[in-house]
Amino acid sequence: MTPNKLQPRSNEPLIRRLNLNRPKLFRNREVQACHQCRLRKVKCDQTRPRCQNCQTHERTCVYSQTPRTPESHHGGDLVIRLNQQGHLNTTSESQARYYSSSSWVVDVDGPNGSRPSAGPGIGPCAKSRETSAPPTLQGGLEFPDGQAHLFVQLAEVDRLIHWYSNYCHLWYPIVDIPEVIISLENLRHNRSSPVGSLALIAAICFAAACSFNASGDLKSLSPISASSAWKDLAVQLLSSNVYPRQPNLNTVRAAFLLALPSVADGRTHPDPGPVCVLLRAAQSLGLHRDPSSFNLPPSEVDFRRVLWWCIHSLDVCYSVAHALPPLIHATATDVQTMEQNGMSERKLIGTIIRVNSLISAIFQTVYGIRQPTGKDIQDLDEKATKICTDEISTRTSLEMTAAEKFITMSQRMCCYKMLFILHQPYLRSTQWPQTSRQKALAACQNYINDYLLGIADPELAPYRWILGHFDVTHACAIVLQDMIQHPGSVESVGMRSLVETCFFTFSSDSHPDWAKLEALGSKAWAANGWPCPFQQDLSSLGADASLSDWDPLFASFIWENMLL
Repeated sequence: MTPNKLQPRSNEPLIRRLNLNRPKLFRNREVQACHQCRLRKVKCDQTRPRCQNCQTHERTCVYSQTPRTPESHHGGDLVIRLNQQGHLNTTSESQARYYSSSSWVVDVDGPNGSRPSAGPGIGPCAKSRETSAPPTLQGGLEFPDGQAHLFVQLAEVDRLIHWYSNYCHLWYPIVDIPEVIISLENLRHNRSSPVGSLALIAAICFAAACSFNASGDLKSLSPISASSAWKDLAVQLLSSNVYPRQPNLNTVRAAFLLALPSVADGRTHPDPGPVCVLLRAAQSLGLHRDPSSFNLPPSEVDFRRVLWWCIHSLDVCYSVAHALPPLIHATATDVQTMEQNGMSERKLIGTIIRVNSLISAIFQTVYGIRQPTGKDIQDLDEKATKICTDEISTRTSLEMTAAEKFITMSQRMCCYKMLFILHQPYLRSTQWPQTSRQKALAACQNYINDYLLGIADPELAPYRWILGHFDVTHACAIVLQDMIQHPGSVESVGMRSLVETCFFTFSSDSHPDWAKLEALGSKAWAANGWPCPFQQDLSSLGADASLSDWDPLFASFIWENMLL
């Protein structure tokens, strides 16, 4: 095909055939280096708003956001997009069709080079490319293209970092708050700061905004920008730092904070992408190896261990929530646990590490490809009992601060969750140990009581965002399934009152799982001959409802006939 045949007639859209002789396609990407470094052909560390080279030589540092487009190389050639997702919609600006000699779909833009967005982008940098408008925060404040770093000048950033330090950091202490504050001041005064500091600060603001909004405390402080605005800003800054292709500790910390809400997301369409990419980025930094193997300062050794175990805990929590196998295997890491050092947040992270390590072993032993034996279950039960003895504290004191009360309660809930995950298969297999029913029901009851206490206590209101990740609906579903399989039992009366309190406290509008649980509740009430308070029709949806339908983790248990 000669070049002249590529030129369309004036009344025809441009459709090109994919072949080996097609013109070279140029990526439409933004220039990463600053103008001075590109002019001098030296490596730029891309620190915003002023790179290290420009600071050293006292030059004006300017980042150009002009993208490299095919028009500049081929005298107005039109952009060609390739797509393998199926047929594209035909628009007035472009056409899309399959060629008989190729399975690729060719999308040729119209003369103005514009096309309506067809959906989410593909790849880690897609969001920043497809978002033409700059991020908008509370009050209509907009940042010009390439000037997103100006958000550090907002007074709201100080308030959010303070909130995060007080009410979020104790759960996953992955950042050094004094270092973050120093980096913030350096960025405000155009001084050097570690790479990824902007993305980390934006991610901290995102987590703090989620926590602040969940607390319901909207009177003591002025309104906080929407958490979605902070998330978009953090994703954009992560992309500018070439995450996940070139991760560093700051960008991995930022990605961790952005992935946290995925644990509490609904089960209908889980997206494991953020957690999977986060884990691969952490492994590329060697976080899965104990940092004592490297020549690192003691402070960095400690932070790398904390960060790895927090990522491990996120992986396990996501697996439990969505019945997916954990990505991290016990044999794939040799990172040691950390000393508590008398710090309050270390008490909780220490419990989380022990509990989630055993939950990971439960996944592999009970829900894995090999049928568990009675000895396996006994060993897991002994380890779980030991952890509960060490970590559960019923100590209550009027002198305890709200943070101490919440940490103590969270330690208990982590242990109770571990217990009912281990023992819930008694509902599936009659050969499961006879003691498992009492242990599972007791763990569910204690777990639900603590959850209700945390929701009702106004002193613990700032921690409601963290509390929401514990997923009380799982424990309620186990109790309801037990009512169905053991109608009229001695425990059913007390459990009925507990579940009614949950349904009264959490309306079906608060979370889609509660509406789904009503079908299971209707069947449980009918099995015990109680007047049904739910609006489910047992002749349709409720008749076949079971824990297997609601809880995919339980449904994945396949050992119905066991010889223990």
